[in-house]
Amino acid sequence: MKLSVIIPAAGASTRFASGDKLSADLGGRPLLLRTVEIFTRRQEVDQIIVAGPPDGMDAFKDRFGAGLGFHGVTLVPGGREDRWETVRHALSAVKESSTHVAVHDAARPLVSDEMLDRVFMAS
Repeated sequence: MKLSVIIPAAGASTRFASGDKLSADLGGRPLLLRTVEIFTRRQEVDQIIVAGPPDGMDAFKDRFGAGLGFHGVTLVPGGREDRWETVRHALSAVKESSTHVAVHDAARPLVSDEMLDRVFMAS
């Protein structure tokens, strides 16, 4: 399996009371980087694509670009209205050599390796 992981991160965090949830500190690093790190440890993951806010890509890159670049993440602009638009934009960046694509929410860093094992085995 050669897996591309799409991480939609284009939302406005409107329900999060403390501002930008992807920048929230989680053990010394932003929540978004913790989510990305889950997939950097996986042997079957060949590519990670983060789809950021299309109207705020410069600010997004300022906040997260160095950390995402360190992990070899492909950064693309997401959609303006709905998550499906963000995923569609990110699909255009998937490597041709990928055999599978997974989508994982940027604000969900607390998934276990055991859960990912079960999901990937089922595909």
